[in-house]
Amino acid sequence: MSKIKEMPPGISLFLILFLIFELYYFFVDYLFTGLYPFYGYVIDSLENIPYLLITLFLYIVIIFALYMIVKGFIFRQDWARKFAIVFSIWGSLWSIWAMIIGNRIFVNLLFFAIYMLIIIYLTTTYVKNYFKPIVEPFTYGPYTLYTRKVKLKNADRIIDIYFFSSHKPKSGEPCPMPDGYEVGVNPRTKLPYLKKKDKKSKKKEEKKDKKTGSEKETIAKKKTNVIYVVNKPQPGQVKGDWAVRSHGKIFSHHRTQENAIKQARKIAKKRDATVLVQGTNGKFRESFKTKK
Repeated sequence: MSKIKEMPPGISLFLILFLIFELYYFFVDYLFTGLYPFYGYVIDSLENIPYLLITLFLYIVIIFALYMIVKGFIFRQDWARKFAIVFSIWGSLWSIWAMIIGNRIFVNLLFFAIYMLIIIYLTTTYVKNYFKPIVEPFTYGPYTLYTRKVKLKNADRIIDIYFFSSHKPKSGEPCPMPDGYEVGVNPRTKLPYLKKKDKKSKKKEEKKDKKTGSEKETIAKKKTNVIYVVNKPQPGQVKGDWAVRSHGKIFSHHRTQENAIKQARKIAKKRDATVLVQGTNGKFRESFKTKK
C-alpha cells in the first residue's frame, strides 16, 4: 500500500487511462465494431470450440499482460515500463492492419495516434525517474539529513545546502550523505551537522580500502594456490578413494593416498602451490610446500 501512496498523480492518472483505453480497445471495439465483426464473426461464433479457444487465449494473454504492467508500476519496476511500450507497439499493429484492410481508417488512425502518445509518454524523463531506485535518506540518531537549493545574494548562482532536522522542515527534501562529507557534532548544542572530510580521514579510508582489497586478493590467492589430496570425493564422480584437486577442479583419482600425494606434489611443483592432505576423519592433517 505504501508504494501506491508514493505513486505521483501523473503516473496514477496515466495508469487508469491506459487501462480504460486497453479494456475498451480489446473488449468492446474489437468484439463489436472492430476486426472481429469485420471478418464476419459475431458473439454467437464463440459457440464454435476453435473460435472460443482462440478468443479465450487472446484475452487471457491481454488480462495477464495488463495485470503485470499494473503490478510493475505499483512496485516501481522498470521492466513494467518497457513491457508497456512493447505491449503498446503490439496493440498499434492491430490498428495498422485495420487501416491496411480498410476497416474504419479514421477511427483506427485515432487509436494508432493514442498508442504513439502512450509510447512517447513512457519514454519521458518524468516516467523514467519514477522507476529509479528510491535512495534512503541519511539519518543520525533522531535526525534526518535534508537538502535545499539556495541562491546566493552576492553571486548569481545557486548552491545546495544540507541540514539535519528531527521533524519535517518547511522546505527541503530528505537526501543521502553527499560524497566528501562526514557528520560533525556541535559540542555546545549537541546537534549534528555536515562537514567536509579532512585529508587525514580520507587517507585513512583509502588505506582501509587498499588493505581490504589486498586482504581479499591474499585470500583468493590462498584458495587458488592450494592443491588438495581429498579422501572420499563425491559419489558418482570418482574412480578411486582419493582425489587430487584444486579449489575448483579435480585433476585425478587414485586408489591409494600415497599415489595421490605423489601426483599432488608434481602439480604443486609446477604451480608453486601448497599441498593439503585430508585424513580419513575428514580433517586436513598434513600441509607442505613443494620446493621447485
